[in-house]
Amino acid sequence: MKTIKSILLGSLFALTSSAYAHEYKAGDLYIDHPWSKQVPPTSQVAAAFFNIMNHSNNGDELISASSPIAGKTELHAHMHEDGMMKMREVEKIDIPANDSQALKPGGYHIMFFNLKEVPQLGESFPLTLNFKHAGTVKVEVKVEEATYMPEDMKEEMMDHSKH
Repeated sequence: MKTIKSILLGSLFALTSSAYAHEYKAGDLYIDHPWSKQVPPTSQVAAAFFNIMNHSNNGDELISASSPIAGKTELHAHMHEDGMMKMREVEKIDIPANDSQALKPGGYHIMFFNLKEVPQLGESFPLTLNFKHAGTVKVEVKVEEATYMPEDMKEEMMDHSKH
């Protein structure tokens, strides 16, 4: 029989582990390290990035997002159009079955417009993600230095430099 002490210690470990890992779960989806680039204090826009891993045999879709820091929140992608990179709103972001989708600079991302507050370096702000099948999950987005780069992007850049 578990003692109250062991239950409390287990709960505390689970909380600190998830806080340290900066991961969130929605059904079979795992959202890893939501982050945003530090922006100037007068900025009216910001963006959020993270990886979504789908451990299901069924695909899903990120269909919307919202945050109290912004007047408007949109799903975005960078696209080549007329020989130029342009940022465009998209209706959804596909999360393939048994695969992952990276939201990263230069690709899919979440855009915040008409900022009501500009989060400072080291702070976090709430973001609600709405998925077609997995439902709603609330995450905390950490504000990182503008030079921050996730490990997977560093590896990708190293691979490209070898060619």
